[in-house]
Amino acid sequence: ADTFSEPAFSDDDFAIDEAAIAKEALKAEIADGMTAKTRPDKAVVGEILLALEAQNPTRSPATSPLLNGKWKVMFASGASPGLKALTLLLRSAQRAPKSPSGAELSEVGDAFLTIKPEQPRAEASVRTRLLSFENTAKLNSQLEAESAVRLRETYASAESEYGGLKLPFSNGAQYKRSLLVSYLDDELLVVRDAFGRPDVLMRVDSPAAPTPSGAAEADGADAADDEAPGAS
Repeated sequence: ADTFSEPAFSDDDFAIDEAAIAKEALKAEIADGMTAKTRPDKAVVGEILLALEAQNPTRSPATSPLLNGKWKVMFASGASPGLKALTLLLRSAQRAPKSPSGAELSEVGDAFLTIKPEQPRAEASVRTRLLSFENTAKLNSQLEAESAVRLRETYASAESEYGGLKLPFSNGAQYKRSLLVSYLDDELLVVRDAFGRPDVLMRVDSPAAPTPSGAAEADGADAADDEAPGAS
């Protein structure tokens, strides 16, 4: 009888290779970030994202602790918290006149999104310069999971480092929207708004490891489930 050997590569191996290739292609396309002189090709980025999102390794990204940390905005269409304001700042800086010497009168630095476990979870920040005055603007938002892949964002307050200003949003003027976390791993985050427009962020810190107390709580919850009526 003929014998057949196992294939050298499994479907999982091909999936991992495809995800790795798409991820490296995306990183190369957006390597210069938001402050680049030349913007990435949206069609190319969109095509790469379709391949990458199909291999999302995180089953429930909206509730995953991997969300927590500091992220740098690499590509934005306005979906991530506070990025619509950032886009307006970038456009204003590009249109601003130059000094007689040719130096830029205004400058917008890199944008960052910090997500914490406690509310308000999200802080979007960007550093700007106008003439010799530098300032860091921040937008704080509450993030709540509506499903395994969907977040609800509610703006909480805006801050300005220059002058120490903090402007809370009143209940009547709260701005809310839903966001879809379409890809998440330990170094890359992709978020889409209700219209499907993507933002891509890269982690700039190390993902937090599970705490011993958190592991103990999880073990306690498992034990409670085992002792619950009807548990087998």
